Amino acid sequence: MKLRCWAVGLKQGWAAWVSPGDMGYLPGVPAVQGGLLDLKSMIEKVTGKNALTNYGFYGCYCGWGGRGTPKDGTDRCCWVHDHCYGRLEEKGCNIRTQSYKYRFAWGLVTCEPGPFCHVQLCACDRKLVYCLKRNLWSYNPQYQYFPNILCS
Repeated sequence: MKLRCWAVGLKQGWAAWVSPGDMGYLPGVPAVQGGLLDLKSMIEKVTGKNALTNYGFYGCYCGWGGRGTPKDGTDRCCWVHDHCYGRLEEKGCNIRTQSYKYRFAWGLVTCEPGPFCHVQLCACDRKLVYCLKRNLWSYNPQYQYFPNILCS
């Protein structure tokens, strides 16, 4: 079963292939261990919304599955995130168990330097949360628990 961008498993999205140096560094700010729970935390810190209830089942691509046309900008963020994870899988990254470290301070998410897959997974998640934040204005509650069967 293909997973959607958020809710137990996450999958794909867009990736800008970056080097660890491109991710920035915030001295004095403790690093946070990455992974599924930390993506949840990252979403909540950046958007101010509950990750699971607001994005876990949103539209056609946020959550389990993923098919059809994204419903709006928020759903498109998840679609792009799905493709980012897909590209990482093609490069041999294990997106389901891979962890990474990031820092959050002053409203900014900064990925810590590390192995390629760690940094790129963090970059996918970082881009997702910033995309979700940019699209807060168009978040539509009617897509919050959207039935996947209606996606085509």
